[in-house]
Amino acid sequence: MPAKPRIVIAEDDVMLSETMRDVLEDDFTVETVGDGQEAIRVAHRDHPDVMVLDAQMPLLDGLSACRALRDDPRTADVQIIVTTGANPAEAASRAFDAGATDFIAKPFSVSQLRARAATCAMRATEAREAS
Repeated sequence: MPAKPRIVIAEDDVMLSETMRDVLEDDFTVETVGDGQEAIRVAHRDHPDVMVLDAQMPLLDGLSACRALRDDPRTADVQIIVTTGANPAEAASRAFDAGATDFIAKPFSVSQLRARAATCAMRATEAREAS
């Protein structure tokens, strides 16, 4: 049986982070962190398949973390989903400009999170197999 894809959730709202973990843990090996700096450290250590980054976090926001991950050859290929409760149209544009693979506006549905994470995991697997 193949290993589950690995996902890192960077979200400073502990309740939301735990909810997302609960939603995704059947299909992913999940690690949660509370800020962008820790997300980058975990990405360098573990090279996850997918990362979910909240755009607004302490220490280092998700957009800055996304840019840093994209600029680093060790993590440039990680699939990144950015989430935010800010104006969805403007926030989506900023997320994609920062290098996000996908964007989800808050509040989001459980099925939306599962589907987007699964699609990103599939892309990561295809990219790994192609190289």
